[in-house]
Amino acid sequence: MNARAAGALCQQISCWRTSRNGSLMAELIIAAVITGVVSLTVGPAVSAILRQQERRRFETLAKVELGNLQNPQANRSVLSDWFLRRYPDATISCDAAPALDEVLLMAGAVRLTIQRPEVNGMPAQSVSLVFWPATGEEAP
Repeated sequence: MNARAAGALCQQISCWRTSRNGSLMAELIIAAVITGVVSLTVGPAVSAILRQQERRRFETLAKVELGNLQNPQANRSVLSDWFLRRYPDATISCDAAPALDEVLLMAGAVRLTIQRPEVNGMPAQSVSLVFWPATGEEAP
């Protein structure tokens, strides 16, 4: 290899290096675009999953709370302290359910409902449970 061939080879290698700098910048831009698209699609999906879990958690805990009531037939049913600490805006209501009495031929059905108003952009929720008086008890 003579000096002229070595000089041409060195010049060719230096041309490759200068063109690589533009390629690196293009790769960085493409990576930034892909990262942005992924974050824009994953963010709302994760947020929706978390909201759905919160709704299911309220529903499950409200069912547990309704099942734990000592005297569900009384019109003065109140929510427990642990439930009110977790959901301070929740309310309980007690209604007679005469339509259910006709269906099951039992008297004194009472529907207890725990309601939660709209919170953090999530719609209002309500969970109901129907109780019948035990044999020998009077309906409210």
